[in-house]
Amino acid sequence: MNVPRVRLATATAAALTVGHALPALAAVPGGRSIFRTTRRVGGRGDVGGDGPGRVGLTFDDGPETDAVDAFLEALRELDVLATFFVVGEQVRRSPDAARRIVEAGHEIACHGYRHLNHLRLTPPATIRDLRAARDTITGETGAEIRHFRPPYGVFNAASWVTAARFGWERVLWARWGRDWEESATPERIRQCVMSGVRDGDIILLHDAEAYSSSGSWRRTLGALEPIVSELRERGFEPGPVGSARSRRLVSPNEHPQTDPDGAAPGSATSDAATADGAAPNASGGRLAGGGGHTAKGTTS
Repeated sequence: MNVPRVRLATATAAALTVGHALPALAAVPGGRSIFRTTRRVGGRGDVGGDGPGRVGLTFDDGPETDAVDAFLEALRELDVLATFFVVGEQVRRSPDAARRIVEAGHEIACHGYRHLNHLRLTPPATIRDLRAARDTITGETGAEIRHFRPPYGVFNAASWVTAARFGWERVLWARWGRDWEESATPERIRQCVMSGVRDGDIILLHDAEAYSSSGSWRRTLGALEPIVSELRERGFEPGPVGSARSRRLVSPNEHPQTDPDGAAPGSATSDAATADGAAPNASGGRLAGGGGHTAKGTTS
């Protein structure tokens, strides 16, 4: 047995494993200055105006037909546009629902093809997942994807690099509603979102229950009007992460030009220290402070 070679192979494997997982640090305070993501949109101070502040309103995990119709109606009544981070397999199940999001003027973004923690995927599997997500979302809706948020807010090296190659801005969040939890209520969701909300914060909510507790989207829907009303009372206007109204539609099977720097157009800005929480662990659960929700069942 060649001990030096075994040690070298072991050390190499360990180094590759660490390198694969390093971008997950984007979700924790110590890693945000190294792996910078978008957690804030341009607020009042960023645009130099005296008008209302701005917050980004985002929804993850859809589309699910009944939920989409309910959220689109509520957002229409509130006169609010939002960004929907959709899952490719959900779009495949409910393509008409995904198209209705775009037709209503909202921004559609990528949340992967399967809702799996990227630390549990190999680099080739990650690339296949994001390619399938891009092809499915763009093919079914005709919408250009500009933003990407990985499941549970966890990147690996492959998803970090692939997002840049596809020209996607990497987006996390600054405030969340913890609305996936079984114990969530509309009032608790409102309190979680509004506690400490600041001008420019991106808010994370969920408009589906496939990866959360049963009935969770209905509780989120119940919190939506109180959240929007209180935001406006505080001088903040909710809206999409990017500029949804100026979004270019592309024909099915056409993909956006890749950008080697990973910079996407739009008005979102990077912020290294505004999210309230740490990254989930490799199984999709939360570390202290939270940073993502726990999926129903197990992932593999």
